[in-house]
Amino acid sequence: FFHADPHPGNLLLLNEPTEDGAELALIDCGLMASIDEEDRDHMVSAVIHLANKDYASLVDDFIQLKILPRDTNRAAVIPLMDKALSPYVKGGGAKKYEEELRKLYGMENGNMQSQVGGFQAMTQDALTVLNDIPF
Repeated sequence: FFHADPHPGNLLLLNEPTEDGAELALIDCGLMASIDEEDRDHMVSAVIHLANKDYASLVDDFIQLKILPRDTNRAAVIPLMDKALSPYVKGGGAKKYEEELRKLYGMENGNMQSQVGGFQAMTQDALTVLNDIPF
């Protein structure tokens, strides 16, 4: 099984191991799924490719996982993945990611002009992706 929400509030350390020897209990199982071995391998591969900023291979992983269609416009998607995911891969959590995106889209000074222009640029990038990927 795959638990998609394993934050500390959903993990309980048991006082005593179960008969099977388990010491950890997972709760809030609303975001769980059974994943076959092949998909699990592709998910692991995707995490490795993301960490290494190998976006061309990440596109392949997403195609294998059926997240992206086989006829994905790789030339359009790879640079957008780089633009969207590279600030995330730098680390530092959500606040740092937001800071990096604000810099990337020229929204760091906080005035209305930069906010609107940055939002337009992000929207344009999102629409480009949606237009080039037939969902």
